Amino acid sequence: MPGQGDGSVRTQLSAASRDRWTLVILVLVSVFLMADQNAMNPVVKEIMAEYSIDESKVGFIGSAFIVLGALVSIFFGYYTDRFSRKTLFAASVLLGEIPCFLTGIPAFTRTYEQLLFLRILTGIGVGGIFPITFSLVGDYFDQRQRGTINALITASWGVGEMLGQVLAGFVARPLGWRFPFIAVAVPNFLLVPIFLMVAREPRRGGKEDELRDLVEKGIEYRETIKLADLKHIFKNKTNVLGFIQGIPGSIPWGLIPFFLVPFYENKGFTKEFATTLTLVLGIGATLGGIFGGWLGDRLHRKSPRYVPVLCAVAVAVGIIPGYFLMTMEFSSNLGGLAWVFPIVFCVVTGIIVTLPSANIKAMLLNVNPPEYRGSVFGVHNITDSVGRGIGPAIGGLLIRSYGYTYAMLFSVYMWIPCAILYGAMALTIMGDLENLKRHLQEKRTQILESMQTETR
Repeated sequence: MPGQGDGSVRTQLSAASRDRWTLVILVLVSVFLMADQNAMNPVVKEIMAEYSIDESKVGFIGSAFIVLGALVSIFFGYYTDRFSRKTLFAASVLLGEIPCFLTGIPAFTRTYEQLLFLRILTGIGVGGIFPITFSLVGDYFDQRQRGTINALITASWGVGEMLGQVLAGFVARPLGWRFPFIAVAVPNFLLVPIFLMVAREPRRGGKEDELRDLVEKGIEYRETIKLADLKHIFKNKTNVLGFIQGIPGSIPWGLIPFFLVPFYENKGFTKEFATTLTLVLGIGATLGGIFGGWLGDRLHRKSPRYVPVLCAVAVAVGIIPGYFLMTMEFSSNLGGLAWVFPIVFCVVTGIIVTLPSANIKAMLLNVNPPEYRGSVFGVHNITDSVGRGIGPAIGGLLIRSYGYTYAMLFSVYMWIPCAILYGAMALTIMGDLENLKRHLQEKRTQILESMQTETR
């Protein structure tokens, strides 16, 4: 009937509009939550001076923040596949922002141990949103859009990290190193209630081709992950390769941003210019992530195998400008053209090596059923975060033993095994997509058979 059809269209349009607004709020929340992640980087020297610690101890704070937070994300991932993702997302954000806010209050950070404890709590909250966010994206948008949407989410994280880095770099001197932690925490105390009011709990499986018509008819896909199902995650070859590449591929993103400011300060540049270089690297990474997601979606439509090939080539090529960024000697005379080369190499490196950032997430979404995705991204966050987390610790040890340049070059060379693992994914992705299709078709058959049994 026309009336029913019109109502269905209006409902679909309303849901689509609501999902777009939810995406906007997710992006904003992510910006401010991730702003905390790099807020410490430009004030490493101030923190070392206040607590009388060296690079290895301050590097341990950065590593503990990322690694322990990531380990907890596997629990968030598992429960993401079983309970309300809206509620878990809000709880995870607040778990991160409350200790972030307290970090900005001197009474709560009188000692090194207090600072370490609050940073670990903040890291747990940051780690928690990773699997929840991508589980939501997988059920809000279909596989033809996921690369672009993941690029927007990933870009928001990059913007947040830049915001925290720049804010700390430019206001630490007049307002103290603690102020940025308060500034980046407050907005999410307002945005979380708005998210809870606007966002809908998406229907699991509603964007899968094999299940879409059933879900649109109101038939629920009630599959949830069980502990026994976890072994299936590791039987998926694309999953395993994607998890492993996260370790070497993420070490540079833990080490380079953490030590880039003191690296260039030691070359004679001011803290403000060194912070600007980190900002430029982040801008390049944001542009590369967005373009990479857009390009990945188009390559996926031609053949899903082209997406990991793109990732492998981009990471391998990105080593070249990364090498020059770390080895070229620059004059600190900013009256000349000394500043041009580090800026150019920062932005080019950032653009090229982040082309895979949204695509690895899209590939993992596309080769896993809806009921596994939270757990998959919990594991992915662990391996990614192990790389990012051990980066500052490794960097601190290498700097003490061999100097800044050696440590920075070590991080750049970590992209070599990352590129090889992406290349291997081109050999596995088609088979895993076929396995997923069979899995969903079997679940569809079981649902229909169950309905027929109930109507007899």
